[in-house]
Parts: sequence; structure tokens; C-alpha cells
Amino acid sequence: MASWKDLPQQILELIAGRLAIEDFLSFGSVCTSWRSAATKETYNAKSKALWLMIPVGNGTAEFFSTSRGKIHPVKLPGCPVQPLSPPQWILASMWGYNHRVSRWGHEYRIFNPLSRVGIELPSLAKLRHKSRLHLLKMRGQGGAPWIHRIALSSGTSSSGDYTVMVTICRDLRLLGYAIHRSGEDAWTGVSPAANLPQSNFLQLIHYDGRFVALDSHNRVMTLDERECRMQLRLVLGQTFAGLPYLVECSGALLVAWKIWSQEDGTVEQVRVFEVDLEKGTQEEVESLGNAALFLNGNSAISVEFDAETCLPGIKPNRIYFSEKKDEKMHYYSMEDGEVETYSDAPSVYVHGATWFQPGF
Repeated sequence: MASWKDLPQQILELIAGRLAIEDFLSFGSVCTSWRSAATKETYNAKSKALWLMIPVGNGTAEFFSTSRGKIHPVKLPGCPVQPLSPPQWILASMWGYNHRVSRWGHEYRIFNPLSRVGIELPSLAKLRHKSRLHLLKMRGQGGAPWIHRIALSSGTSSSGDYTVMVTICRDLRLLGYAIHRSGEDAWTGVSPAANLPQSNFLQLIHYDGRFVALDSHNRVMTLDERECRMQLRLVLGQTFAGLPYLVECSGALLVAWKIWSQEDGTVEQVRVFEVDLEKGTQEEVESLGNAALFLNGNSAISVEFDAETCLPGIKPNRIYFSEKKDEKMHYYSMEDGEVETYSDAPSVYVHGATWFQPGF
């Protein structure tokens, strides 16, 4: 009689790919053959249940598994600041004296709570002299510079090579954009798009091998890494009283507009548009199909349903978000255009909790 460990590799990979993250990790610890099937490439985070990240202080966050109902406390390398793109990573910050640059300021690290992989970022004061922006303004008077928006290239998990892009502010003023590449010890400034003034990025993600930004003037831009310059792709034709989100969903680049009511400022509608970066066009999306979107404070995550997806209380073709006014979770149904309270929200949900997509 054949042993379980002697199952064909293809069958083991098929089984591993259908498991929730907790079971996936346990699966890989059984034996050598099972471990070889439970690789990062086998696990598809986009079809699995999300976690909720709840900061509890002292550099610790609790991650609540919505599929298992369990809380996983994780010690972080600093205070959690925000999730980033890709959504398996978070930005952590510590305040202290940096002896390498002889000044006080924020020390940043991007961190994967699941793999425990961390990447220490250079001090924001370390900028190459060839910087195309006057970022040396950071040495002037005012508060310490800080990271406002950040995205990480998806190549981190496979090759170890990565690029990080950030927008840098001081107080409430935008100082500029910069990138940091693996193997380098400083930041390189990024110039605005040709003939356009520098503008604040509302959204910054990594999509289809490049950094994509949406600014406060509804301009969608991509980064030309060779030239260290932004390139204008299109200007969104619609302007709404609300907040837009950039998110990848089923291979497409979407802009999801959370639109506020003029009466009380609550969310009354979410409109979604698909953006074609090559053609410079946009088209309104009437249905998300077998996908759902989750909107955090300044980032968004998509989840794609398949026959094996088990997400308690979550349904496709909906957009989930929190509401400041009642501090509850709500969803917008793309099917009937109604906003409803998410009554099945996890009992541990608190206002300010962040949706997190566990992965490698």
C-alpha cells in the first residue's frame, strides 16, 4: 500500500493550493515531499481569506484569521504604519537617532508578517547627489521627513531583487518622490512627469511590473525606472466627491471611487473603472464577477473566488469598507447598488483595523 508521502507531486501541489494559510504552513512541515509541494508559487493568496491587522501597541499587532477565528499576535520591527502593494507586506516605523546620518528621524522597514522577512530602508536623508529633485530641502527647518505613500515591486518574493518607491513629506508638505533598489544604500529622486508640476499621490501601487500612481488631480502615471521620471498615462474623466483607490483585480487595473453623500458625508456609492495604461483609456465596470474588493484607509485589496474559496460572510461582486461615522464595516453591492452594514463582520473588528492579505 502506497504511503501518503509517496503521492505524486502534482496531486500534492493540488491539495496544498486549496488550503488556507494556516493549513498550508502545517502541510509543508509534514515531510520532505510535502514540503516540496508547499512552495510560495503553489499558494495563491488572492483566493484565500483575508486577515484583520489590529495594532495593540509596543510594536505588536494582532492578526485575526477570518477563516479560522484565531488571533495571531506578531512582534513587528516597529509600529505598523500602513499596508502596501503588494498587500502581503506592511511598513513599520521607529523613531530614533540614526548614527549613520547623525540625526533624529524615522527609521523604516518593510516587513512580511508571515515569512518574517524584513527589508531595512535607508534613512530618508540619504539621497544621491544625482537626484533629479531638490529633495535636499529635507535638511531645512521643520519636522523630520516621513513616508506618505509606498509600494514594493513584486519581484521580492522570487529573486531577492526589489525596488521600493515612496512619496516623502515633511509636516504636511510634499517634498518629492524617490526609489530605492536592492543592493543600494541610498534613495534616488524621481522627477515629475514632463511639463507637469509635482503633485501629491493619493494612491501608489505596483502593477504588471511597474509602479502606478494616481495623484490629486486625477492623473494616472507610471514610473520610467530608467529615466527616474514619472510618465503621464491618462487623466480620469470623472471627478467625484470622494476617495479613489487603485487596485489590481483579476489581472486588470481598476480605479474604485468611494463617493460621499452631500448630506452627511457617508459613503453612498462606489463606482469602478477599468484603466488601460497603454491606450490611455478608462471604461466603467458594471460587475466584479467572482471578485470582491476591500478598501482600507489608503489602500485596496482584491479577492478572487473560485470553487474552493471559503470566505465566511464574504460574497463576490461586493466592495467592503469601513465608515467613520458609525465605526462599522459596510459593503456596496455592485448588483443592486445598495450600501449595507456588514453584519457578519468579525467580532474582533474595531474601527481602524486594516484588511491584510497573508502571503509570501
